[in-house]
Amino acid sequence: MPKLHFIIHKVIKFMKKNFIFLIITYLLFTINSSAFSQNSNENNLNNEKLLKIGVLLPLTGEFRSVGQSFLKAIQLALQDVSNDNIIIYPKDSKANPIDAYNSAKEFEKLGIQIVIGPVFYESLEKLNEISGITFISFTNKTKKIPKNAIAFGVNIESQINAIKKYFDKVNISKTILLSPKNEFGYQSESISKKDKLKFYRTYSYDENPKKITGDIEKITKYRERKKDLERRIKILEKSDLYKHKQELKKLEQMHTLGKVNFDSVVVIDFGERLKSVLTSFKFSDVPSDEVNFFTVNQWFDETFFAENAMQNLHFPSIDLENLEKFNEKYFRVYNEKPNKVSILAYDALGLIYYCWFNNNSEFKTNQLYNKDGFKGLHGEFVIVENFSEQKLQIYKVTEKKFEKVN
Repeated sequence: MPKLHFIIHKVIKFMKKNFIFLIITYLLFTINSSAFSQNSNENNLNNEKLLKIGVLLPLTGEFRSVGQSFLKAIQLALQDVSNDNIIIYPKDSKANPIDAYNSAKEFEKLGIQIVIGPVFYESLEKLNEISGITFISFTNKTKKIPKNAIAFGVNIESQINAIKKYFDKVNISKTILLSPKNEFGYQSESISKKDKLKFYRTYSYDENPKKITGDIEKITKYRERKKDLERRIKILEKSDLYKHKQELKKLEQMHTLGKVNFDSVVVIDFGERLKSVLTSFKFSDVPSDEVNFFTVNQWFDETFFAENAMQNLHFPSIDLENLEKFNEKYFRVYNEKPNKVSILAYDALGLIYYCWFNNNSEFKTNQLYNKDGFKGLHGEFVIVENFSEQKLQIYKVTEKKFEKVN
């Protein structure tokens, strides 16, 4: 598998001093004002082979902070690459398809073949009309992607692959799939239709947090198990046998009698509603030490640490150690925290540079589809058809930390 190795001596010396990344490939560059002075750069380097990269991000408007964070991540990668023959051309998508298309037309006039961005799926709408450019988008949706675009986000297919691999390892077999009604439906439908994971049952719950507990009680048959306990206690209270008295003492400390008929739960949800779902399972007397709980990529949400119900929650994600290193370096350079997903922008630049560098300073789109795949900061990946198939790890929430379990 090709790997993105650091090759510039002076930056290697700098990295050793600062314990920076030892994984990603060919990512050692310093961005300066000349990187944005397109005409002067091209005149000065007209005898060199240039790598011109378009950058299509929401640099103004509602999602300006997202776009700026992604752009800074790309600049950070350029700083690590340290090659004056690379020029980036940032343009504003304004997070809408019309402006994304207009900017892409400008890239076309500049002879640019490869573009990092756009961020959002909606911005891809008209880009299939520009056949001469390949767009590395950060969407995690993989359906109806234009032929000239690659979904580089952490997609549900990669997450299910990681969960399936873990299920096989720990012998989990009776799983239920949960998702909120009218939301993430496309993900749940996609998961349930795949042969990779066989679900025992599939349920949906109300989007209103106040109604979630009632839905979870039905799924877990909480009231039936509670009545079973009450009936058994009444029977034991009438007995004078020693063993019955001992059993009674034990049952009086319990909330329900009998176990649920599943061994694992996959919840397709995020944020406060996910917390409500898992808290409802706890209230319904389904302990996480008896049933394994899984969700999709949460980008290491540290607010989980404060929630007792979130303990032992499992989820697939990118390499945490490298993410932390990226965050530390980003903060050191810009004195602010990055958008966590912006690590993908760093890797996108590294991927393009790697392909260009290993093809005698000439970029060819087909290099992106190397069957051996690549290794970036976020982990190993291979581009298949129109999306990045990532090799994710399984983490679980435990004792106010994220622990890798496979």
